[in-house]
Amino acid sequence: VLALTLGFLNISIAQTYKPLLDNTNQWTFTTCYFGCISDTYYTDGDTLVNAKNYKILDGFHYISRTFLLRESIIDKKIFLAKINPTSVSEYLLYDFSLTEGSTFNMVNPISPFPLHGGDFVLDSIRQKPLLNGINYRHFYFSPSPTNSISNYPVVWIEGIGSKSIINAPGGNVNVNGAGELSCFFKNTDLVYHQNQINS
Repeated sequence: VLALTLGFLNISIAQTYKPLLDNTNQWTFTTCYFGCISDTYYTDGDTLVNAKNYKILDGFHYISRTFLLRESIIDKKIFLAKINPTSVSEYLLYDFSLTEGSTFNMVNPISPFPLHGGDFVLDSIRQKPLLNGINYRHFYFSPSPTNSISNYPVVWIEGIGSKSIINAPGGNVNVNGAGELSCFFKNTDLVYHQNQINS
């Protein structure tokens, strides 16, 4: 009975995690400097690099198809690989296994933000429904007292990523600055729209 209970508990815990790369994803990113411009990027196909499975990013500034995402569902981590002419660089973008009070070093590879964004503290995790009515965990970070690089809060949404661009988990979300995630689709279903979600 104990083994069955523990097995059920493990399945229940595993089911609470909302994977990012289990579907075809599409992000729309909006910037309003001198009039608003929206760009779209998406996952498009699979590839194998160094014996690891990745999803290919395409669209927006990923049209080179040298930006790849992979996810470890067991570890709840998202990685970005960048294919260079003679090497492959891989970065840990997101760790959705973090608990409140944890410190995470934000890395923003090939983005408008500093590559090394410094340490952020995970202040809180909140379950909030998105447009599909399903609760997704929202991760609220603030820069640590010793962070001399970044001075703004950061929000991640499990199953979606940053409210900035996907490769900037520590990006400053500002539609009148570098920009902001405005829409997110999974398999053509609208899951997130920034004007309809109070996050």
